[in-house]
Amino acid sequence: MPVISPTIHTQQNSRELECQRAMEDEFLVFTALAEEAGWSWQEIALAMLELTEQYVAAMRPSSMEARSMLRSHSKSLH
Repeated sequence: MPVISPTIHTQQNSRELECQRAMEDEFLVFTALAEEAGWSWQEIALAMLELTEQYVAAMRPSSMEARSMLRSHSKSLH
């Protein structure tokens, strides 16, 4: 699933909207696959929120330990 690269290099709000649009199709496919597998929309939303929180924590500059934990956690899922 290729995600479209940014074309806007300034204006943070425009970049955020462009990023959302670039990921939207894959997001809809991903959530549809999860629903087809038997997960409720509430379970999917809560799981995605948790994963997002882990991603944000791991990307913080002072969070090398969290990055390591995120990497080891994602490896255990594959």
